Amino acid sequence: VKRINEDARLEEEVDLVDGYIYIMNVRFSNEIHFSKEIDESLLGIKVPSMILQPIVENAVNYGIRDVEWEGKVKLSVYHSDGEILISIKDNGVGMLQSTIEKIKSGEIRDENLEKDSTGIGLRNVISRLRIYYNKEDVVSIISEGKNKGTEVIIHIPVEENI
Repeated sequence: VKRINEDARLEEEVDLVDGYIYIMNVRFSNEIHFSKEIDESLLGIKVPSMILQPIVENAVNYGIRDVEWEGKVKLSVYHSDGEILISIKDNGVGMLQSTIEKIKSGEIRDENLEKDSTGIGLRNVISRLRIYYNKEDVVSIISEGKNKGTEVIIHIPVEENI
């Protein structure tokens, strides 16, 4: 967390997520089923630090923690249509479209949320990504509704990483 204002390699961010998942599985008796599908040629790209772990943390805390089915989180990194896309997808409780809009507009404050957290939060990640890449559309949040899971996709411009 002390490196939050420094750049990181995507590989370091993925390692942080692996560590977080390991700790949560020790804490919650291996209840988090985590998978990765990563284009390894993209692991050397530079990104702002601490952008993945808070999103995975949200998927665990708000998506799958209290579901009555096998909770799954998947991290994917791939190249598509001139962008590098980083997807964090869960099969949890899902989100209403109105909640997604409130998160993206900043109406929902991370500090108002009650579950365990590192305190960095999705709103902070979105804000930092917008500043870092100097563009608004850096994150997509997709959910088809109640109990249909949520996917957060980070959009990284390729030209930033050539």
